[in-house]
Amino acid sequence: MSLSSLSRRLAPVVAITALMGLAACATPSRPEAMILTATDGLVAAPGDVGYHSVRSVTAVGGSETDPMWASQVSNEALQTAVQESLAAAGYIGEEGRPLTVQVALMGLDQPAMGFDMTVTSRVRYTVSRDGQAIFNETIQASGTAKMGDAFAGVERLRMANEKSIQENIKAFLTRFRAGAR
Repeated sequence: MSLSSLSRRLAPVVAITALMGLAACATPSRPEAMILTATDGLVAAPGDVGYHSVRSVTAVGGSETDPMWASQVSNEALQTAVQESLAAAGYIGEEGRPLTVQVALMGLDQPAMGFDMTVTSRVRYTVSRDGQAIFNETIQASGTAKMGDAFAGVERLRMANEKSIQENIKAFLTRFRAGAR
């Protein structure tokens, strides 16, 4: 077999392998998939602590996604998801005594592989008024993406990240409504 004949036979294999490698690149978690929409029982009403009072949201502890590794949640994506979730729940605004929300992603426990992937997020939420914390808790929540949600493992991991953060935000709103003074 000549070298040119071997090259022609291997070219499609190399091309397909390269395309499969590109298809398996990790993508960052998307804020729009982590936002909690207005949910019964979690929407603030006039007179509730924090109703239209949150002026700023900041996030730390996130990581940028390395396309060759695993999907992560960036600070910007986390901040956007929390801020938009608070807006949907009626907390963002200029009424009442100003509140600030600080969000710290403490951990994102991800599986190395699997058919159904479950990610557990640990996030510390600190809500302050006049420099004093009125809520300060670390919340843990999980989200699962199943094989039927996406064929590629990197996509299932991204989706599990997003579901975990969304569930975490939901738990935060639930606890904040119950415990903020």
